[in-house]
Amino acid sequence: MAITINSTRQPEGKSYQHIFITVNVDGDDCKFTHSAPSDLSGDDLQSYVDSREDFYKVEILRNMYGGADAYNKSLKDFEKWVSDGCKNAGVKGADIEGNEYVIKAEETISKKTWVDTH
Repeated sequence: MAITINSTRQPEGKSYQHIFITVNVDGDDCKFTHSAPSDLSGDDLQSYVDSREDFYKVEILRNMYGGADAYNKSLKDFEKWVSDGCKNAGVKGADIEGNEYVIKAEETISKKTWVDTH
């Protein structure tokens, strides 16, 4: 899926432009604001944002699933974590007698509704 560029805005005297885009992530169309070099426009700007699609998706997933085990993973790993049920792994330990106990229980992270940034 290509990212839709909704609009751009060039801050005066800056070497970047604000780009207002829509990215489809986890079934939601998410309006997202980011930046791009100011010298890009038209097809060159579209190619630039398309090449950063994975970056934008991970940024949005990080906001939707705060505290996810996949927070610092690749898009592929994050999407797998979501498709596997959004579960953070449990952590177990053993006492000096070798008896296993739960340090942290497995946890399912709930998806937060995306709030558009523009």
